[in-house]
Amino acid sequence: MSDRIVVHCFYRLSAAASWREAINALNLASDRPDPFSSYEFYDHTLSQPELFPPGARLWLLLAFQGEQLLGCLPLRLQDEQVLGLRARRLGLLTAHVSDRPRLVVRPGDEQPVSAAIYDYLLSRRSEWSLLEFQQQDAATALLPLPPLSRLCRHRQWPNEANGNIAIRWESLAGYFAALSKKFRSNLSRQMRLLLAAGEVELLASSDPETMPALFELYCSIESHSWKARTRAGFGNDARQSGYYTGLMAADQPMQLSIQVLLLDGLPIAGLICGGFGSSLYALHIVYDDRLARLAPGSAILFLGVRAAIVGGYGCFSLLWGYGYYKSRWLAEMSETRSVQIYQLGSAHFLRRLLGDLDRSWRGKAPAETPTLSNPARDEVDKPEATLPDHASIRFASREEREGHAARVRQVRAGRGEFLGALQLAALMPFATHQTFPVQAGNATAVQSR
Repeated sequence: MSDRIVVHCFYRLSAAASWREAINALNLASDRPDPFSSYEFYDHTLSQPELFPPGARLWLLLAFQGEQLLGCLPLRLQDEQVLGLRARRLGLLTAHVSDRPRLVVRPGDEQPVSAAIYDYLLSRRSEWSLLEFQQQDAATALLPLPPLSRLCRHRQWPNEANGNIAIRWESLAGYFAALSKKFRSNLSRQMRLLLAAGEVELLASSDPETMPALFELYCSIESHSWKARTRAGFGNDARQSGYYTGLMAADQPMQLSIQVLLLDGLPIAGLICGGFGSSLYALHIVYDDRLARLAPGSAILFLGVRAAIVGGYGCFSLLWGYGYYKSRWLAEMSETRSVQIYQLGSAHFLRRLLGDLDRSWRGKAPAETPTLSNPARDEVDKPEATLPDHASIRFASREEREGHAARVRQVRAGRGEFLGALQLAALMPFATHQTFPVQAGNATAVQSR
């Protein structure tokens, strides 16, 4: 067998269908298997207009040594208008929806496979003006860069850090005890306020027949969320919500699960997770802004950590962004960067030069300055803005209440975990001041929790 590594480019995923099992096996054999590096997830991504818009072209690079698959790198070629000129960006297919998109290789093969991939891409540099590998961490197989032509320039640009909670506790109480004293105090106070606000319930399921109704409850929360006023939400947009309904398909590698918190029968917070191997991924979170004082978002994320512990996962991945917040939950933040190669004189290159000059002239803070707040939310939550008191959710219309009640009944008729207020209080590793009956001999007593 020849030692030479040959790279082939597939423009349709179906053309590589015969390598489906090999692609998935390579992912599992890599140093960080994940559901986003599977043939099925690539297929799902290509079906989403938001992720693979009309006019985009797939470049699926497969590196072979003889008949053996050694490397896999899914890319997307996209036409853009830059400075009024036509330009082409070649970037990672699953950027911003996956856990650190990467060149998939077996341990030990990184250097020769990376070199072969770069040789191939640079041999076709007339077909792109910017080559960009987003969200690369310190362990990326795509660095260091090879020697570049004098007609190319490169730079590395900081991206948002990636957060993972390493599950090293056997119980929620153990995790809670490891949090900072201040954070424990805030979290327990907020949970007590929430449990005292009304009848709080948790609906959770990973059952394919139960999740559609649960997802409808989840989606209904977004109209009252800050995300509905930004691109972070999907609301009633079938194209964006279709990303999550598609992940419920039986052929997808992740086992999707949805959790929804109810207050007096109305959905107030939700979390969508995907389980794969030893990791549980927090894919999307939403909560009702009108209950900001009660912090339902913190409550549902705390229950997400519980799901990771109970499910026996070794890692609860919070994916990228908002490191200032995730670190409080004991997430270990991995710095990431965008690796960029420009064609000298291209529109992308000229825009970069103009951007650098503008930042230098205006004294703008460098990109690596730590983010201490959520910029997407800051944009919609102006100082003068006021949110309704949490009691306003009690004035939901009769039609809205009846719709939610019907979906709750559908969920409860299915399979999942359905916990009432007293059961939730009993799970908490701190006093909640909830009361529930306990048996004491032949008499019934009341115990405070």
